[in-house]
Amino acid sequence: MQNIKYQKAQQGFTLIELMIVVAIIGILASIALPAYQDYIVKANAGAAVGNLGGQKIKVAEAFSLGVGNDGAPGTLGCKDTGNSDIPDCGTGGVLSTSVGGVTAKLTPSTATTGKIDWACEISSSTSTITSSNIPKQCTVGS
Repeated sequence: MQNIKYQKAQQGFTLIELMIVVAIIGILASIALPAYQDYIVKANAGAAVGNLGGQKIKVAEAFSLGVGNDGAPGTLGCKDTGNSDIPDCGTGGVLSTSVGGVTAKLTPSTATTGKIDWACEISSSTSTITSSNIPKQCTVGS
């Protein structure tokens, strides 16, 4: 009989192979995490503005009917009439809400057009807000 030597198959990964995989995962995570955080801020800003949509409609309807409108630009449709269908607004008629630490403020004005124009402002105390991660009709607030 002949002496046949069989090579033993590799039983696992070497330490250097494992270290390379860990380094690659670390690099990918360092790229993905900031992009994901920007996505979260953008989603929260969009949700906050979207949540005010119903209130905007109620204010516009009240303004068109002359309900709760004392003529001052900041109080259009926002006067407390005791009617739950007409929203009560904050100081200056500002509609605001927060989602995930991102605050959206909508301020109504009639200017000279006879219709309501909304100024949108997005701010956050927990995240950095830039013009790239807010809805296009909004500005970055303080």
